[in-house]
Amino acid sequence: MLKGSEILAEPLMTEKKEVIVPKGTVLRREYISLIHSLGIKDLRVEDPYEQLEKPNFFLSPVCLQSIISQVKRLMERHIYHAGRSLYEFEMIANEIIKQMNTMPESVVIDMYERTPDLYEHTVMVTLLSVSVARKLHLDQKKQFDIAVGCLLHDIGIRYITTQYADREWKNADPMDVFEFKKHTILGYSALDHESWIPDSAKKMILFHHEKQDGTGFPMKRVNSEIECKIIQACDAFDCRICGMECCRISVQDTLKKIRKEAGTKFDSEVVNVLVSRIAHYPVGTTVIMDNQTEGVVISQTDDPENPVIMLLDTERKNKKHNLMLEENVSILQVV
Repeated sequence: MLKGSEILAEPLMTEKKEVIVPKGTVLRREYISLIHSLGIKDLRVEDPYEQLEKPNFFLSPVCLQSIISQVKRLMERHIYHAGRSLYEFEMIANEIIKQMNTMPESVVIDMYERTPDLYEHTVMVTLLSVSVARKLHLDQKKQFDIAVGCLLHDIGIRYITTQYADREWKNADPMDVFEFKKHTILGYSALDHESWIPDSAKKMILFHHEKQDGTGFPMKRVNSEIECKIIQACDAFDCRICGMECCRISVQDTLKKIRKEAGTKFDSEVVNVLVSRIAHYPVGTTVIMDNQTEGVVISQTDDPENPVIMLLDTERKNKKHNLMLEENVSILQVV
């Protein structure tokens, strides 16, 4: 939430790439209403505490962007070159598993709200799902199958025509809902000839929107396969924080929502493992403590709900609280 006095890290531009407010501009309070009136939902501002912050990621930003670019290239080639083979996804799946297996299972990861992007979402769901599979001590074969299924789970989105980003479906046109729901079947059908894809991965593609209470689609099926249970929870989590196929909400609200749905819509064990890996207050989040002091999250602990906070009170500059160790201090709300 903007307060005024923030410094733009990137210029504000129109859809035609015309600069409205240049990079480096100090945002005055009167600019905030202008930004809202233009319908701008996302902008980047400089983080004055960046040098003190130490976020945890599944992959380095360079590695992550490289994999996202590979996924985009392969999906687009498949669409525009008459269903050209997707076999290279096998190498990406193996690379992700190799990278993930170098990370301790207990590391709490910083996940951030993002704008919806099919390829970034695809990779993030894969990372989340492999992380959960490792924590559940699934073997390397199942981890590979899960990685492949996740990398290909939304390929059917490329075949539909309806708008799916940051959208509420409850009151949508029924024809739009029907078109959207086709993507699971279209994705599954498009990969039927790919003999290298494991059967469990193909089930993940078809059933990733099913729910444990039988309210999902396309078949209202209650899945027993652990691979399907994992992708259902991880896909729902990432969709909500980036606005893929639903309206975007905060990380905190997403965690509350998926916890509430554990045991009904999603498998309880999978959800418990998932929320244990995700920071409830990502590094860089400004919070108010229960003693009314304000602080910024600068790193995570082993407890996803209790990070390390640096107080912003100038009289106690650089004073830190490790909330995992301090029982008398807790987070009241996110600013």
